[in-house]
Amino acid sequence: MKYAIRYYSKSGNSEKLANAISEVLDVPAYDISHELSEDVEILFFGSGVYGCALDPAVIKFISNIDVNIGEFVNFSTTGIMESNYNLIKDLLDNTSINLSENEFHCPGSFVGMNKDRPNEVDELNIKDFVNKYFI
Repeated sequence: MKYAIRYYSKSGNSEKLANAISEVLDVPAYDISHELSEDVEILFFGSGVYGCALDPAVIKFISNIDVNIGEFVNFSTTGIMESNYNLIKDLLDNTSINLSENEFHCPGSFVGMNKDRPNEVDELNIKDFVNKYFI
């Protein structure tokens, strides 16, 4: 199986989860400054919610994907919202990229809320998520 991991993280929350996925798959996790250069069967993509929206850099990255992706797997951390799944879904609806129904979300620390999240338990949970659905 050909995997790739990309993330956008202002506070390091999504990066923590990306690195946990990387440990499971033995595939490097890169931030979105690293464009996808080849087709992948599964792209794990992580980001948060900024002002109740996706960051413009996330929109640009996804809009500029020019390789084939078998399945786009969303993972996210947010301070207040449940997840960014619907925001990602709306963006991908304008592409040929298939969004997995399986997603991973956990709270992320944000201005005093959700202190120390994601934590070790969240990292174990995302590893279990990857093993359960994608290996």
